[in-house]
Amino acid sequence: MKTKQLIFTILTASLGCILAVACKSNADTPSKVNVDKDVIVAIYSTFNNEGVTDTVSPCLLEETVHVSELLHYSGDEGVTMPFNLSDTTKYAEITANNLDKRIAIAINGQVVSTPVVKMQLDNGACSVVLDDAQVVKLFPNVNTKELKSNKQ
Repeated sequence: MKTKQLIFTILTASLGCILAVACKSNADTPSKVNVDKDVIVAIYSTFNNEGVTDTVSPCLLEETVHVSELLHYSGDEGVTMPFNLSDTTKYAEITANNLDKRIAIAINGQVVSTPVVKMQLDNGACSVVLDDAQVVKLFPNVNTKELKSNKQ
């Protein structure tokens, strides 16, 4: 009898662990929406102008990139727009030369992000987090409420 009870306890605990892992992996999976749109990305140096981050012209890198999807991670307010820059050498140089400094990332002429560079990036991968107004302006067909509620 104790053996059956022990086996039942082990099976119940195992099932609980499996469900916990499955639920966690689903929670970390972002909701996605396909957008398939080209945008112009420009990266600028910045300087602090009386507490306001301003850009330095000319831009360090500008190119047209393809955005295939937007992502929303549970618990985040914004929508992530991942993309890849094709001039990986120039991007690696920019990130290497701006470690622990702010750069400005503009999409279609509007600065959308001013992150602090924390590491050199050699593969061209980049992303920006957009607020709802920025998403609507850049991707008017995207319903951010549906994206954020995982209905897409």
